[in-house]
Amino acid sequence: MSYELPAGKRLITPENPALEYMGRIDFDDPSRPVLVWPGTMIDVNFTGKSCALVIKNINHQELTHFGALVDGVMQKFFLKNSGGDEMYILAESLDNCEHTLKLVKTMASHNYVEFVGIVIDENAEVSCPNHKYDLKLEVYGDSVSAGEVVEDIYYEGQCDPEDHHCNNAADNSYFSYPLMLARRLNAEIHDVAQGGIALLDGTGYFTSDHLWGMTRVYDKIQYSPYGELKQWDFSKYIPDYVIIAIGQNDHNPDPEAIKRPDYRRMWKDKYIEMLRDLMGKYENATFILLLTVLKHDPTWEDALREIAGEVNEKRVRYFKFERGGAATDGHPRATEQAEMATELYAYIKGIQNEK
Repeated sequence: MSYELPAGKRLITPENPALEYMGRIDFDDPSRPVLVWPGTMIDVNFTGKSCALVIKNINHQELTHFGALVDGVMQKFFLKNSGGDEMYILAESLDNCEHTLKLVKTMASHNYVEFVGIVIDENAEVSCPNHKYDLKLEVYGDSVSAGEVVEDIYYEGQCDPEDHHCNNAADNSYFSYPLMLARRLNAEIHDVAQGGIALLDGTGYFTSDHLWGMTRVYDKIQYSPYGELKQWDFSKYIPDYVIIAIGQNDHNPDPEAIKRPDYRRMWKDKYIEMLRDLMGKYENATFILLLTVLKHDPTWEDALREIAGEVNEKRVRYFKFERGGAATDGHPRATEQAEMATELYAYIKGIQNEK
């Protein structure tokens, strides 16, 4: 243990029933659950004047961070790479009353986080928020869906800053369109998103020495090529709406491949295979196939439209943003993510009105 519990404080451990979890979380060890995918969250209410977080950072790159909202105010802090349990102060000198705490995994596979617990005042109490959600969402996507570079808000419509790929300091899943959409819809969310990922192995940019695709990891809970692979139990979460936002990175290494009939047929078949597998697991869900406002060849939009037509089921729909594939050369910033969330909110509301 790398930290010492301060005098006058107590540790609330992960098994405490007051804690509400959201996302694909590895509970193989209930005393140290592992937060894996971006946008994974833990909610709890607490009393007293202070709170802190104890976690172990399982690091896959030099610079990693984590997020917390105390009484709705977002803070993001960089994590230590000690290899042991570390305590991070989240709030001090609060009013002595009830407060809300939301913990957020702000990054994708740059790191995993072992949750050890939260620290509160010795005489303080915790309670469960017991939030009642209206819907369940699930998103399969790439860096845009994971919220990469959203905080560079002065770069709307522009390429990313040159140092982005060196440190990922501006990433924050909380301001990604999936999480913004979930808040608008009062929905639970599983954000199964990874920067650089394409549909197929050997394409895209997810880990240059492996190039794993979504078809390999969509059914995983732990999915990094640099660690153990673990299957996800789909029975634990049955969404009402599933968004698949894959196709942005698939031009690498051959931008022209999708224009060749044989490759296009193969790519669509693999996409449909994954889609039908998910449709079988979620028999009542509506599926929305899309690409984001990040610039891309419109051929990929054509392929998604064709897939929706070939599957030919009412619950599988193709959607295009007003500025789809044309809004920005760089990752969408928080404002552009909000634009996507707003359009999707209206689209899903329209689907609900059809029923």
